[in-house]
Amino acid sequence: MDLFVRESGPAGAPAIVFLHGGRTSGWSWEPVVERMPGYRCLAPDLPQFGRSVRQGPFDIGRAADAVAELIRSRVHGGRAHLVGFSLGAQVGTQLLVSEPGLVDRAVLSGTFVNTLPFPRQTPDLMGLFARTMWSRWLLTRRGKAREPEIPAASLDLYREDMRLATSEQAAQIVVASAGFTLPAGLDTSTVAALFVTGAKELPMARRWAAALARPMPHGVSAVATDMRHDWPLRHPDLFSRTVEGWLTATSLPREIALH
Repeated sequence: MDLFVRESGPAGAPAIVFLHGGRTSGWSWEPVVERMPGYRCLAPDLPQFGRSVRQGPFDIGRAADAVAELIRSRVHGGRAHLVGFSLGAQVGTQLLVSEPGLVDRAVLSGTFVNTLPFPRQTPDLMGLFARTMWSRWLLTRRGKAREPEIPAASLDLYREDMRLATSEQAAQIVVASAGFTLPAGLDTSTVAALFVTGAKELPMARRWAAALARPMPHGVSAVATDMRHDWPLRHPDLFSRTVEGWLTATSLPREIALH
């Protein structure tokens, strides 16, 4: 699968693959990427997003396979660090199980995990909700960004992503995300992975992070003090320092509390 990729940084430097959240694409990582000039940074548009919109339909496993293909074909040495947010963190988590040999270290923020007793019914309900809300949003907002984490310089890119999307595509993405459960095999993945959530996220988000980290030999869960779900985009300086600290196995910012 030929994903569209934004690539920057020294060719021979350690590589980081950045996986974006929902309703945005790879451009959303630019404020973080520009703070990490010592790395080769690759920010793909995941299948059915942005300039990879024709690579859909979106599916967590299929997206993880596409990222694995990207690492094999575009990263010198065939191994990369992995950074993911929200939907991208789900894709990254899947990659830790399906292709752990391609990943050096990982930082995954805001990873939703379906722990409800009827996981098969949950995606259907979420899909119906997505169709309704997406159509209403497009009709009432007409593509105007209302999320405060979207920088003014990126509004055109955001609106283009929204223009390309449809309510049916949104439903497909939400269904895939809502159906994400703990992947079997985390206990055999030896990747050093940091699962971090914002302290102002729902309490269950911290339980999800702990549940993901617990079975992994080198998994760690942490909380970003006074932060909301979208803190990687709202606070790129803190997030980039968090990523740098974890990838270099040095120290995390004081705002990041191990959980």
